[in-house]
Amino acid sequence: MKKTLLVFSVFLAATAAQSQVIFEDNFDAYTPGTGVAAQANGAWDTWTGNFAGEDALVSSAYASSGLNSAEINGTSVDLVLPIGPFTSGKYDVEFKMLIPTGSSGAYFNGLHTWSSTSATYQWAVDVFFDAAGQCTFTCGGADGVGPIVAFDTWFDVKVTADMDADMGYLSINGILLNSWTWSLNNANGAAGTNQLAGIDFFGTDTNQGEGLYYVDDVKLTNSTGVGITEAVAKSDNAVVIAPNPASDFVNITLADAWKGGDLRVMDLMGRVVYQSNISRESMIQHISLNNLSQGVYLVKVKKGNEEFTTKMMIRK
Repeated sequence: MKKTLLVFSVFLAATAAQSQVIFEDNFDAYTPGTGVAAQANGAWDTWTGNFAGEDALVSSAYASSGLNSAEINGTSVDLVLPIGPFTSGKYDVEFKMLIPTGSSGAYFNGLHTWSSTSATYQWAVDVFFDAAGQCTFTCGGADGVGPIVAFDTWFDVKVTADMDADMGYLSINGILLNSWTWSLNNANGAAGTNQLAGIDFFGTDTNQGEGLYYVDDVKLTNSTGVGITEAVAKSDNAVVIAPNPASDFVNITLADAWKGGDLRVMDLMGRVVYQSNISRESMIQHISLNNLSQGVYLVKVKKGNEEFTTKMMIRK
């Protein structure tokens, strides 16, 4: 296990920002067949602090790096990475996931508030995978659909909580799936706590059945000062909507790959309410929402045979 104590500095320069790794774990310092939290000296916990009933086992069956990973097997397993809690700054939580053949799926969530000694919790984002590998998610009171991941293959997950801008971002395999107002309650969009308290690896699936998956190479980074434009640059087809939900205006940031394409915003009846050609000068589009009604809209980007559609919510 690699671990850095939660004491850090952030150095900002005029032209660049540096990030700092706070915590890393690849589970190789632990003994296979025994509990993660039980061996982690406080770096990991379980939902209620009951290691005997909820701890994930260290497994040598799969590993993204090294020899071991954490096995999240069934709804009795509920492994939590406690974070902070942080109320300011920007943090990236990255990890590898693998869903084996025969699994009914997988699930994890991000938390605004959590404590193993408290019965009061607040969720920021839920991410599910079903028996076909289809990813779905809920954040900011809206549901979304992600990619279908291949079984028996490690894939990358990244959750970013930017408390300074009150924005959350979810990516899989380097592709940004959604952006939303981080502090909102994930399920109903109600106002919540602008805070990052943990990531929860629970052994269930889309249908609340008995899930099975593996987690490896977990990393928590303080990326305060590193803007989302860096993520856009690294994602070939990224479309970043912020804020989301929005009220008066929205900024849609597009990766370079969409240059020369077409951007459309449509209501759920398919009516186009905004349209623009994507040029070098319009990779970030500032759109006034004053004439649009509250509700869910579709943002569609198309260039040649490539097409990407995501949701935007307007609240007034």
